[in-house]
Amino acid sequence: MAKPTQTDRYCVIGAGSSGLAVAKTFVERGIPFDCFERESDIGGLWNEATPTGLVYETAHLVSSRTQTEFDDFPMPEDDPIYPNHRQVLAYFKDYANHFGIRDAITFDTTVEQVEEFDGGWRVKLAGERTPRHYAGVVVANGHHDVPRMPQYKGSFKGEILHSRDYRKPSQLAGKRVLVVGAGNSACDIAIDAVHHAKEAHLSIRHGYYFVRKFMCGWPTDKVLSFFEAMRLPRLLRQYMYMFAHRIITGPARRYGLPTPEHRILDTHPTLNSELPGHVAHGNITIRPDIEAFDGKTVRFSDETASPFDLIIYATGYAMSFPFMDDGLLIDSDGRPTFYLNVFHPKKDTLFAAGLIQANGSIWRLADYQARLIANFIVARALDNERASWFGALKSGGRNAESIDTFMASERHLLERDYYAYGRHLRKLNRRFGAMAEARYPTSPRQAQNAASSGESAVDVASRQHAT
Repeated sequence: MAKPTQTDRYCVIGAGSSGLAVAKTFVERGIPFDCFERESDIGGLWNEATPTGLVYETAHLVSSRTQTEFDDFPMPEDDPIYPNHRQVLAYFKDYANHFGIRDAITFDTTVEQVEEFDGGWRVKLAGERTPRHYAGVVVANGHHDVPRMPQYKGSFKGEILHSRDYRKPSQLAGKRVLVVGAGNSACDIAIDAVHHAKEAHLSIRHGYYFVRKFMCGWPTDKVLSFFEAMRLPRLLRQYMYMFAHRIITGPARRYGLPTPEHRILDTHPTLNSELPGHVAHGNITIRPDIEAFDGKTVRFSDETASPFDLIIYATGYAMSFPFMDDGLLIDSDGRPTFYLNVFHPKKDTLFAAGLIQANGSIWRLADYQARLIANFIVARALDNERASWFGALKSGGRNAESIDTFMASERHLLERDYYAYGRHLRKLNRRFGAMAEARYPTSPRQAQNAASSGESAVDVASRQHAT
């Protein structure tokens, strides 16, 4: 069997949940690759022992165990319904060991530069003088690295943190704390502040839907999956979910929260069972948007003002790809130009995995993305007609899609509806037919023989596997 040269290989950047899914799929399909991870271990943002890790002491999954796990590798049944971050990391390590991909990852290696070169890609690694050449690149480095920090008039004389720098409740002890934002992390930190800080305040620009993690004793995402599987019209689902939210949680104003100006399916909801109750009990004071700073005093848009010791911005992250030209991935409006946020419309060997936000398990979606990437790579290598079909499909880039339903906002630049997006990925994978079982050819001659002999992709896969 001919051993692939470096220029036959693919470069996978990152070993978080998305990079692991790509590595596993490439191993299964026989696609030669190198995976580079800048940290000393896997797990990405879920690994608290690395600088990349963003998890805090009290962090748990916001989606339930059975609705989050990879389809082909269940989480331990004795894990809780909503596992904590240490259990998540243990799961990733078990996943890597089970599929034999840990040895394919090169740790403590930073990718410094990626650029096109001679029909492929030139990849410069830190510590190596000579760049490596690869047939293709999969960007799976995540999008939670560069904090988005809002700017206000004046200067604040107290302490300012971003949520990525929050690690444990002791950082809040005895302080007057203002958390800015209303996403999952913001609410978690605000609740920690209830139990550890002197005062807990939450600055919210507009109304949000705070969705409880359980409905009638069932995980909320499991209930939603049941109804989503029925493929009901979006308008009907909108009314159903609005009605259910009103019955189970009730109007936001009854708790002292701002009333949302949008419908429940128009934005990414916040899953938190505790926050509305804490607001209603006066444990968390809701404040509007910040207007300006004056020493330790924060002035708000409703003309009120209060002193604070600590402000924590839970305001999300800016996409960052320091190793390559941002124009290859992002348009002038800040959104990915890629088809499905995965496939470059013109470059058949440049991919992204996990470059999404969703109201469901990113792990599963990254796995479906990895399968679609592998199908396209194998189809091209075997000169199969499915490669031409999909190449034409992806050439339209982002404009070739019609499955987005979220409000246009900075928060939703990467947003995808988990259910619709997942169905679409699975459908496209099925349309590759027999190619979904084919393995990557181990030599150019085998690919040429398969194309000229008319062998089916399954026959090629079976013969190569036997070899």
